[in-house]
This record gives sequence, structure tokens and C-alpha cells, in this order.
Amino acid sequence: MEVWLVCLGLFLRLLNVLLKPIVAFIGGPKRSARFPEIRNDMLNIPAVDLAERIRNKELRSEDVVRAYIDRIREVNPLINAVVEERFEAAIEEARKADVLIGETQPLWLIKNYPLLGVPFTVKESCGLRGAPITGGSLARKGVRATVDGEAVAHLRAAGCIPLLVSNTPEYCLNWESYNHLTGRTLNPYDSRRTAGGSSGGEGALIGAGASLFGVGSDVAGSIRVPAHFNGIFGHKPTAGAISIHGHFPMSTDEKFARLLTVGPMSRYAKDLPTLLHIMAGPNASRLRLDESVHTKDIRILYAEDMGFNLGHLPVDDDIKMALYRAVQYFKGHGLVTERAEFEHMADGMELAFSVLQSLTDVPSIFHNPDNPKANPSLLLELARCAVGLSQYSLAGVMFYVILGLKNFFATERLEQYQQQAAALRKQMIDTLGTDGVFFFPTYPTAALRHYESFGHIMGVGYTMLFNALGLPATHVPLGFDRNGLPIGIQVVAAPYQDRLGLCIARELEAAFGGWQAPA
Repeated sequence: MEVWLVCLGLFLRLLNVLLKPIVAFIGGPKRSARFPEIRNDMLNIPAVDLAERIRNKELRSEDVVRAYIDRIREVNPLINAVVEERFEAAIEEARKADVLIGETQPLWLIKNYPLLGVPFTVKESCGLRGAPITGGSLARKGVRATVDGEAVAHLRAAGCIPLLVSNTPEYCLNWESYNHLTGRTLNPYDSRRTAGGSSGGEGALIGAGASLFGVGSDVAGSIRVPAHFNGIFGHKPTAGAISIHGHFPMSTDEKFARLLTVGPMSRYAKDLPTLLHIMAGPNASRLRLDESVHTKDIRILYAEDMGFNLGHLPVDDDIKMALYRAVQYFKGHGLVTERAEFEHMADGMELAFSVLQSLTDVPSIFHNPDNPKANPSLLLELARCAVGLSQYSLAGVMFYVILGLKNFFATERLEQYQQQAAALRKQMIDTLGTDGVFFFPTYPTAALRHYESFGHIMGVGYTMLFNALGLPATHVPLGFDRNGLPIGIQVVAAPYQDRLGLCIARELEAAFGGWQAPA
């Protein structure tokens, strides 16, 4: 346990309490009108079922695409999640899909275009050819992707039709999706609260019923935290299972590829195995998603928090109770359930930070291609942020202030934490094996109010730990808390045992309702 990290955590929590009235005032009143209900039944069909109905000519792709476009136009003024749309191109692609379906046998389509005609959305950082890939940075305004990110390319090759790219924080460096180009994305369940980050635009669109599924990326919880805040499913796959080629920002450090993953976000658990299989491309066979998984054979391990550490945020009681209900559900159906005791878990934040500190090439929002050696004053940029004169976001600058401390830990402590991280990884892999999953909070609270993320930085330890360990984790929605905000848990498995988490996600969806539209 690092004293400075404990002190930082306690200071931020105190600061959050002191600033809460100001944050509440800035956030404004809750939206008085009800969130627009979904009136078109096509918007409530899972992707795999939608593809089948399009193949069988029960529905036309063009009609489905137009329905999603109408929904996006209806709700985006309320959530501000869209960076740039490509609606006309999507409609044209849908027409071509309908023509192909009219000329081709369904069996051939299933094999070659399993999701032909199904629309989806893309986090801006994941790369969609022709669309912006600015990283939410004013310095990159006008930069566009020249190729699809590899995961996006696999989906398009399977027949999927991209509708837009969605909002992120600057350089994906925050758990609130805000930048100086697109602005702030709002939570569809409560406009005073954040949609999370860094895949917050995807989370808000999918949660609002304006997207069926999307491509997100996760370096410290950036798929799972927005999934948690917006009541949807989000899967961070085993490190390396899905290519991160085409993502921005990127690092030349090979360790970065263990932290950063690209993965699917979806309203329906049913769609996750198919999406993961397609997005994994040549790595799909390693995930063995075509093998039958019997729920009764899966062991359930669980923990309601990271253990005692003064710097950690306490987990809300509503989230703990949701986790216990999930455990009891499976226990009642005869599965083995057991509280887990993993060594070094209480130091999870330190273990995650040790991996971050070990990176030798960290992407910088201050990078200037005209003057690569330029070294801006962080204190000056902070001062500019305070008076609204900086071209960079406050969250982005704060990240580099913390990183500028450079050595979070002394050399011997860094080595110690890296050894502990390796030991924890081995213990979890040995314990979970090929038939075990681990239930754990995704985040200690429901969606935060705007600007509150600064005081809740330590909460990201719950997700970032599994990036550092390279383990797959699936966020599963489990209803709402006492304030009507979505809550859920993550289901963690051993490397390349992603299918276990996806199986459990579908069982929990059936038992507890899964995604439920905002009202």
C-alpha cells in the first residue's frame, strides 16, 4: 500500500465532497421531459436475429438503417454523442445489401456475410475510413482516417454498415467523454450525469437505443465503465485477441498492446459471441467461441470489493446487493459459488499504476509534428485551463501532470509491484482455470455527475487491474440503483476463456432483464 496513493485518494474524495454543491449547480437540473421512447420495433431486435430476418427478406436493410438514423436524429440533441455521421453512404450500402440478398441464397450469405445489412456505430478512436480520427484534440482537427481500423474492417467485411463515429475524451484520457471539438456527452438515463469514457459516445448511443452495437476500446475500463453507466453489455477481450491496428492514440511500446484492447459494446448479450468472433478475425479460433459451454459446469467466484485500502472508493451497497443476487441466482441453480481471496488484490491500483509507469512511449496530447521536441509547461497549461484559454482539456492536462511526476514508485517498489502483478495474474489464471469466472464490481458507483470523475479517479482501479493482467472481462447490467441509474458487475475469466463470461452474461440477461431503455 503506497502512502502517497492513499493520501491522494483521500484528498480527492474530500475534494469531491467539498465541490459537490458546485458540481450539482454546474450540472443543472435533471431533464424534466421523459426520454423519447422507442416506437419502432425494428430497434429492439438483436443483431444476429436482425441479420437473419434481413437475409430471409422479412425486413429490408434500408428500412432498418433508416430507423436507426431516425432514432439517432431524435436522441442525439439530448446526449451529444455523434462526432460525424455518414447516413447517406449508409443508406446506399443498405440498398446494395438488399439487392445482394435478392440475388443470393441465404446459406451463402450466412457463410460470407453473417451480419449483412446490420447497422452499427464506431468510437472515433477506433478508425473508420473517411471519418474524423482527431482524438478529440484541437491540434488534430481535420485529421481523417485513411483506412478502417482492423476490427472495424472485419465487421464491414461481414456485411455490417457503419452509421457514424462517436465521441471520446481528448486522447481517450478520461472517464467522462468531453473534448473541445465535440463537447460533452450526456447520460441518457440522467442528463446531469456522465456517459463515462473513453467509449462514452458509444455507451450513450447504445443505451439510448440509437445503436444496436458498437466498436469500443478499453485501456483502463473504457469499454466497461461506459457500459456500466449506460446499462449495456461491454466486453474487454483477452489482450491481443482483437487487433488494435488503426486505433488512435497508439504507442510503440509492446506493453501498450496488453493494456489497450478493442472490443464490442452491445444492448444484447446474445450478440457478443458473434461480434467477438468477427472482430477477432484470424485470432477467432484461439477463443474457441464455437465450442458448447454449459452453464451448469461453470464455477462462480466473487468478491464485493478490492479489500481494505484507505485510498479506495467504497462500493455502493446497491452494487454489492446486485452482485450478491447474481451469485445467489447461480447458487440456487446448483452452480458452485465461492468467495475469492486473491493475494495482492487490495493493492490493485498500485499494481495497475506500476504497469503504466513501465511504459516507455506514452502518447502525448502536446505532440507537435512541426516541433517534436517542444516541451510545454504543464503548470501554465493548467492555469490556462482554469480560465478557459487552453486548447487542451483539463482532464488531458491533469493526466500528464500525474504522469509528469514520472516515478510513481521508487525503483525497488516498482519491481515489487510488477512481481506482485505477475503473481496475482498467475493465481487468478490457476484458480479460474478453464471453467471458472470471477464476479467483481465494474465501478464502485453508478454514473457520476459531470466533473465528478476527478474525485473518483481511484474507482478505475476496479477495471484497470484487469487491463494490467491481460484478462478478459464482460460488463453485465443488473438493473438500477435507488436513484434509477443503471448498475452491474464485470465477469472476469482466464485468458482466452472469454466464452465463459459471455455465457454467464446471457444467463444474467435472462434472469435480471439486461438492457432496459431509459424513461
